[in-house]
Amino acid sequence: MAATSNMALTPQAAGKPGTLTPALILLMLWHGVIGIGLLFGATQLWAVERFFNLGTFVPKFIAVVVIALALVNFISIPLLARRNNNARLIGILVNFFGFALALLLLGHVLGLYLGIDDLARGLYQNAPLLLGFPIGYALVWIARRFFADDSLPRVRLEQIGLGVMMLTLVIILWQSGLANSIGTLISAFIRPEVLVVTAALIIFLAAGITLLRMGDMFGETILQREAWQGWLFLMPNFVNFMLFFAMPLLLSFYLSFTDYAGVGNTPPNFILFDNYTRMVSLDAVVVPADSNPQTVLRQNYQEIARLTLGDQMFLLGARDPLFWQSLATTFRYCILLLLFSIPPALGLAMLLNSKIPGMKLFRAAYFLPSIAAVVGVALIWQWLYNPIIGFINYSITNLVTGINGLLGTAIVDPEIAWLTDERIMLYSVVIMAAWQIIGFNSVILLAGLQGVPKEVLEAATVDGANGWTRFRKILLPLIAPTTFFVTVTTLISGLQAFSEMFVLFGNSTSNARLTTVFYLYQQGFQRFQMGYASATAWVLFAVIFATTLIQFRLSSSNQAYSD
Repeated sequence: MAATSNMALTPQAAGKPGTLTPALILLMLWHGVIGIGLLFGATQLWAVERFFNLGTFVPKFIAVVVIALALVNFISIPLLARRNNNARLIGILVNFFGFALALLLLGHVLGLYLGIDDLARGLYQNAPLLLGFPIGYALVWIARRFFADDSLPRVRLEQIGLGVMMLTLVIILWQSGLANSIGTLISAFIRPEVLVVTAALIIFLAAGITLLRMGDMFGETILQREAWQGWLFLMPNFVNFMLFFAMPLLLSFYLSFTDYAGVGNTPPNFILFDNYTRMVSLDAVVVPADSNPQTVLRQNYQEIARLTLGDQMFLLGARDPLFWQSLATTFRYCILLLLFSIPPALGLAMLLNSKIPGMKLFRAAYFLPSIAAVVGVALIWQWLYNPIIGFINYSITNLVTGINGLLGTAIVDPEIAWLTDERIMLYSVVIMAAWQIIGFNSVILLAGLQGVPKEVLEAATVDGANGWTRFRKILLPLIAPTTFFVTVTTLISGLQAFSEMFVLFGNSTSNARLTTVFYLYQQGFQRFQMGYASATAWVLFAVIFATTLIQFRLSSSNQAYSD
């Protein structure tokens, strides 16, 4: 019995070359067809001269990747004959990935995606009918809330509620034109391209399932089976990462070395590092204090900073002053955001950590702004900041009037232009962003505070430590990992700030609202310099990476964190 068990767990015996079964021969032939198809597709891509106006480099790069996949597929064929389990796993991956692509292609040739748009339009037009769902759900809830289990009134009321919901669904789908869509869908299967894609989809699925069930033939161990099952669960997330993160990142990196405009039929030209050098080029000179900056700086450079010491002036110029201005604004925004959001959040977390009646309600109330949409929050604050009808200026005016009337002073109403004064605009957006993020930071810091052992605080109290000493010497070191996490996430959020400025300042043309991401957006989608915008994105990535790395290095010296 033990010998049999050991043989079942040893892949060498089952993995030796054996007689080729008909199913395995068909699978090897199918993989040959896939490899030939990949090579044919690669040759077609290599010959493409216009690929979404991205030049010839992109299709050639994709063609090289497809050729590599074809070679891997061809190599797996003799390995399948030798019952190599790794080749089987490659085959499973190839077939299920091909099934997914065939399924997407089938939806395209059937016009399914346009049909979904039509269905959504029909649902929107028949929105009042959706009330049937809450009505049916309410009936089911009443039945389960007020009647005993298995009683006749409860059963009948549940059936009526479910029937209302089902009837609502049928009526909505019928009114939305689902019947006509199904008829069109069925009639589409007589077209040759639909039949070909459907056949490919079925073959991919059948081949993948067949290989999936051949584990014993290939000597698959329990650990190997658990491994590919785990990877299978990760596959949807991995495909999502490749399609919507990795590929756009690679494309952006390529475009950052070109003069791609994003519009028109002109393909991009390689300009190597011109985008980067234009962005970061600086010119520093020391000249007499009365010098004209435009005459002493190099051509195409503009002043971004100056420092006057006596009769000498240190002058700093840049080829792209707006980039440096946006970068400086971003850093100022991040510093202010850290100051306005973390210390108040820590104080709020300490209050929430106390045993006050209704504390759960307060925790939820403070956290609510963190889950609100940035656009909605910005629109509300835009109204609050309004200089004429805004509540903030209205409150300040009443306060000033009250103080003047009570004390007989002559304080002038500041009438703050929150959304137009370039000296105030940054503070306006920081206050709004801090208000929204304080709740999230408070919850995280509260979790850190609740993890502090009460025995340590009690021992410090017995030893005579006052509240400030306990906070400074015990609480802060012990919640250092939590504070570090909050600092990093807040800083990264600040470096990526865009929506707040874009919505809050509306149609303003002031450069005071420019953060690096906002400047990137302007370059790419307003001035149609997509290559330069891509380079800006990668420079911002380098800044975020360097800033986070520095924070990790600094935090490593913290003993509480390193432990």
